[in-house]
Amino acid sequence: MKKSQKATSIIEAIVILLIITSWVTWMYTIFYKSTQLSVSTKNKIYWIQIAKQWIEAFTNIRDTNWLQFSSDYSNCWNTLNYNSNCIWEDSDFYDIKEWSYIIYRSSNNLWYLSWTTVTGNFGSWTYNNAFKIWLKNWVYSQSWSTEVLKPFFTRELKVSYLKDDWIADWDSNDSKLKLTSLVQWMDSSSTKPHKVEFEQILSNWQK
Repeated sequence: MKKSQKATSIIEAIVILLIITSWVTWMYTIFYKSTQLSVSTKNKIYWIQIAKQWIEAFTNIRDTNWLQFSSDYSNCWNTLNYNSNCIWEDSDFYDIKEWSYIIYRSSNNLWYLSWTTVTGNFGSWTYNNAFKIWLKNWVYSQSWSTEVLKPFFTRELKVSYLKDDWIADWDSNDSKLKLTSLVQWMDSSSTKPHKVEFEQILSNWQK
């Protein structure tokens, strides 16, 4: 009788231990998944703002061209890096080309474009090195800095041109262009890269 009671007590203790272990494991899994979701959501909201920032920066480049070259809106609305040779020059030689760019802010607080020939995907050394973001004096920049942003992410701006009928066009003096701002990053919430992508059409409505 005593042996039977002792065996029963052992079995009950094992069952209770299993229940407690399962509960702790379940709680840990919920906590871990919640933490991952929180990190992923926080980063996505954050990087959405970073992606939008470049659309705004490029819009500022167009608007600055309008201000600096008001005598020739047609040829200068999309000139690269405020090149005054665009005036009365009906050519795409000085224009922003269909390409991938980074944007940086100069010492005189103007936005500038820098194109790159790098191709590939996020994760490759060449792509990551070309489009990485730095944190410099609490400002995000693609100019060189000693402060690397964590988690690591990249930002690429793609430019393409459109005709008035919205068909793609290689003529960079046309009146519409499409911007694609692509931000990609890795964090602890996934083994695969995340990305946010924004598109916007800019036009030369001053023309």
